[in-house]
Amino acid sequence: MCYQVVERYSVCRCLYYKHAVDPCAAYGQSGHTVQEKTVLVGYTCNSHSSHRTQLGYGMGVLPDSGYESGAYPPTR
Repeated sequence: MCYQVVERYSVCRCLYYKHAVDPCAAYGQSGHTVQEKTVLVGYTCNSHSSHRTQLGYGMGVLPDSGYESGAYPPTR
């Protein structure tokens, strides 16, 4: 089975990057399909980033990021 990895922003699902097809032995044969595998990245694209609710601003950590941005003391 051929696979193609597609990276999408985690919130808005806009396309971030579409990788080349990883072909199998049956690539290009009639009726053979390519299975798309989606990987979620980042938060939102530039087009949708200004539409976020104010709740996430100033919190220091985006709700799904898991990373500190300096607003909170580092955990040890």
